[in-house]
Amino acid sequence: MTQAPVRRRADRRQHDREIVSLAVPAFGALVAEPLFLLADTAIVGHLGTAQLAGLGVASALLMTAVSVFVFLAYATTAAVARRVGAGDLQAAIRQGMDGIWLALLLGAAVIAVALPTAPSLVELFGASDAAAPYAITYLRISTLGIPAMLVVLAATGLLRGLQDTKTPLYVAVAGFVANGALNAGLVYGAGLGIAGSAWGTVIAQCGMAAVYLVVVVRGHASTVPPCARTPPGSGPPRRPVCPCWYAPSPCARSC
Repeated sequence: MTQAPVRRRADRRQHDREIVSLAVPAFGALVAEPLFLLADTAIVGHLGTAQLAGLGVASALLMTAVSVFVFLAYATTAAVARRVGAGDLQAAIRQGMDGIWLALLLGAAVIAVALPTAPSLVELFGASDAAAPYAITYLRISTLGIPAMLVVLAATGLLRGLQDTKTPLYVAVAGFVANGALNAGLVYGAGLGIAGSAWGTVIAQCGMAAVYLVVVVRGHASTVPPCARTPPGSGPPRRPVCPCWYAPSPCARSC
């Protein structure tokens, strides 16, 4: 009789450890993302008041646009986790890849709208005559990185649905370091001014998106068993993929 409470406490501690192992890296990734803007502000602030004001206006517009599409992360997490819970890992990753494709399409639509309307958007946010040219420059360049930003959101949702919160943390930290180095090099080293800050951020975001795509594509490839990869006509007829092939079960080993 005494073993049951002990076992329940042990199970509870195990669940607590699992929750902490997922929550702490996820929190770290959320904290790392705003540091991009902090790094840009610290570097551009040395250029002058007008440049800093322009960065503030453009950043407000960009963060507003990205916040509209934050559902890419949370909806993808829920959809992927639901598939994982049902035991269909392949469908879970396909669901995440659908989210990534949607992110690319939405990003392209934002670029098509934001580039020609950048002056009107900056004026709508009440930028001064001195800050407006810098805001327009930063906004137009940074808009090119929005597809990458949205891909990062969708891919982060995919990995969280797969209970992997460490990879987004590593990518976010590496992206922050790269962003700081690129900003400093392009703003001061290359003398590009606020445009250099925008290009540095775009390059860092594209690098993060590329890393996520590599992780997702490799993960998708690893979920396809050898029997499902045989090209038609090059071997014996392929059997349907067993729904539990990825688990250590007899039907998985039969593939």
